[in-house]
Amino acid sequence: MIFFVWMFGCTGLAWAESAPGGPKTLRLQWVIDETLKNNPNIQVFLNRWEASQEAIARATSLDDPMVNFHTWNVESPVRVTPDWDRAERRGVVSQKVPFPGKLRLRGKIAEGDSNIAKKDWEQQVLEMLARVKGAYYQLRHLYYVIDINEEVKDLLGRFAAVAETRYKVGRAPQRDVLAAQVEIARIIRDLEVLERDKKALETRINTILNRDPEAPLGRPEDFSIYPLSLDLVELEEVAMKQRPELQKFDFARKRDKSTLDLAKKDLYFPDPEFEVMYMQTDTMADMWSSKIAFNVPWLWGKNRARVREARQTLQAAEAEYLAVKNAVLFEVKDTWTKTINARSTTTIYSDSVIPLAEQSLKAALVEYETEKIDFLTLLDSERTLLSARIQYHMAAVEFEAGLAELERAVGMSLTPEQK
Repeated sequence: MIFFVWMFGCTGLAWAESAPGGPKTLRLQWVIDETLKNNPNIQVFLNRWEASQEAIARATSLDDPMVNFHTWNVESPVRVTPDWDRAERRGVVSQKVPFPGKLRLRGKIAEGDSNIAKKDWEQQVLEMLARVKGAYYQLRHLYYVIDINEEVKDLLGRFAAVAETRYKVGRAPQRDVLAAQVEIARIIRDLEVLERDKKALETRINTILNRDPEAPLGRPEDFSIYPLSLDLVELEEVAMKQRPELQKFDFARKRDKSTLDLAKKDLYFPDPEFEVMYMQTDTMADMWSSKIAFNVPWLWGKNRARVREARQTLQAAEAEYLAVKNAVLFEVKDTWTKTINARSTTTIYSDSVIPLAEQSLKAALVEYETEKIDFLTLLDSERTLLSARIQYHMAAVEFEAGLAELERAVGMSLTPEQK
């Protein structure tokens, strides 16, 4: 009897405390920082945004001026007059100038494209952070499950030793020994699968961090369950203001409105082209001349088609904004519900299920010692406690992963200890 109490007490202690001399801690904040610094997907969208900023200056600049030089050398074969032979030289400078207001609209369109590129980058940051956090939480879960299975394997080894001792003295059937050995073999198989899954998760994290897939990663730090600081209504309000994807389509609406305004100006207001010419001849005084030319935009139908196209594009952008807005609100509510449910599950398991399963295993140990139950019933109690602990940690992972998805959905961090 004393042996079983000692055995269970040691096992519970091992579950509660981390083993000394374990691997180096893998901090979540370090993973986040490395993702922001090294992830190639984030860098792609960052470079696109920076490139789009340069397009603003190009859109608001005049076209390059044109410079022309002409020379004529005329020699008459008949020589009717003394000045019939002459040479002529001309220099021409021309500049096309958009109608007032067009450059400003072109700048607003380019600025809108740049703002959209920025929001694409911000959305990519949120998506990659949610992905790497999810992988990090899963890796922590695997470490925890491996620890539990290792402790259960040790516990089953002690069970098997006791069952074999009792079998030798005729107090237990051989099937108890075989059942313990079968259970140990199952745990060993599970551990092999878990180790492979852990390696795959480490590879996934290294890939996101743009590191060598085989680079070592430490053990994730312990988790902490904390309440959400915002309720659903507040989260929806934050999403309406902070979600990059929603802001992106708002910028798209404004850009398309400027595109429509520019198309109307191109239809009704021509762009003048100014020209200055200087001419030298051998027989006359030097001369200056100037010229102004206009395009005729309303003659053909292409500019009217541009206006119709821009108007339809703007209407599509308005509808797309509303569709994205509704999708964001649904995503926030759906993710919030799953996150709250996961947190409630952790409370139920920590406050009720796990303590009851521990008491059940203690009682089963006593009853097995007094031969009131068989060995298979004892194993069932052990499996119940194992399952309860794993389910608790799985719910904790679902809460943390849901929180990461909720951060992506609303567009801001909800964990004050993280940058």
